[in-house]
Amino acid sequence: MDELKVAVVGAGEMGANHARVLAATKGVQLVGVLDASDARAEAISALHGCDVLRSLDDVLARADAATVAVPSSAHATTATPLLRGGLPCMIEKPFVTSEDEAAMVMAAAEAGSAAVLVGHIERFNPAVGQLRTILSGSHEVLAVDARRMSAVSGRITDVDVVTDLMVHDIDIVLDLVRQPVVDVVARCARGNATSGQDFVTAVLTFAGGAIASLTASRITQNTVRTLQVTTDQRFFTVDYPSQELLIYRQGRLGVVPAETTDEERYVLDVGTERVSVRRVEPLAVELAHFVDVARGLAPPRVSADDALAAMRLVWTIQASLEAGG
Repeated sequence: MDELKVAVVGAGEMGANHARVLAATKGVQLVGVLDASDARAEAISALHGCDVLRSLDDVLARADAATVAVPSSAHATTATPLLRGGLPCMIEKPFVTSEDEAAMVMAAAEAGSAAVLVGHIERFNPAVGQLRTILSGSHEVLAVDARRMSAVSGRITDVDVVTDLMVHDIDIVLDLVRQPVVDVVARCARGNATSGQDFVTAVLTFAGGAIASLTASRITQNTVRTLQVTTDQRFFTVDYPSQELLIYRQGRLGVVPAETTDEERYVLDVGTERVSVRRVEPLAVELAHFVDVARGLAPPRVSADDALAAMRLVWTIQASLEAGG
C-alpha cells in the first residue's frame, strides 16, 4: 500500500506532537507543516525533514489527509475548505466553538465525502479502553467521578477550563454511560486568584438515574487526572497518566461466631484487581487510527456527532455557570 501523505496544520505544542508522531508512523509520509508563523513551521519541518506549506491550497495539492491543530476558534474555518476538497481531517478538541461552526464543518465533510475524526485523546488511553470493554458487559453504571486538575498554564488562553480540560471527561462519561443527560448543575470557584473560569465542578444526571461529577481546574498546584466509576457490581479507578486500571470488589462475610465484637463483625474484605494494561502513547494510537480512517479502513472512533454532543454539554455547563452567578 502506498504511503499516506499527511500534512499538519498548526505548529503549536499539539501540532508539533502530531508532526513527531506522524513522522515516525509506518505507512505515512509527513509532507509538510503549515502555520501562521513561518518560523514555527520551518523549525518543525527542519526537525522532521518535510516541507513548509504556505496555504490551505498547498495542503490540498500535496496531502491525502491532514491534522488540524490550530487554535479552537479557527478549527471550522481551517477544516472546512480541506474537507470540502475531499481531504480527511483529524480535528483537535475542542471540536468547534458554536453550533453554526459544527454545521459548517459537517456540511463540508458531506460535500467532500471526507471523514472527520475529532481528537479526544483519552478515548485512546488503553486503561479507558479496557474499562469500556468491561463495562459493556452486564455492569450498570451508577455514578462517575472525574477530576482533571493542574496549575496555571500559558498553553491555552482562548477558552475556559470547561472547554479546555473538562471536555475530555465529558466525552468519556458520555461514551461510558450512553444515556441522555437530563439535568446539569455547575458551579465555579471565585476569589482573588481566579476569574471564575479556572475551577469548575459540574454534576450531570442521566435519564436512567446515573450521576456524574466532573471537576476541572487550572489553578491546582498538583496535577490530577483520575476517573472513578461505581457500578452495581464493582468500583473502578483509572489514573490517566499512569494508564492504571484498578477494580475493587467487596467480599462477603461468612458465618460469624457469636462472640465476635461488633467492630470485628462488620470488617469486610475488599478485593483489589490490577488490570494488565500495555502502556502506549495515546496520541500514537489515535493518529494510527486516523490513518486507517483516512484510508477508509475504519469508521472514526470519535465522530463529528460525538464531538458535537460533548460540546453541547460544554455549552450547557457554561450556561449553568452564568445562571448560578
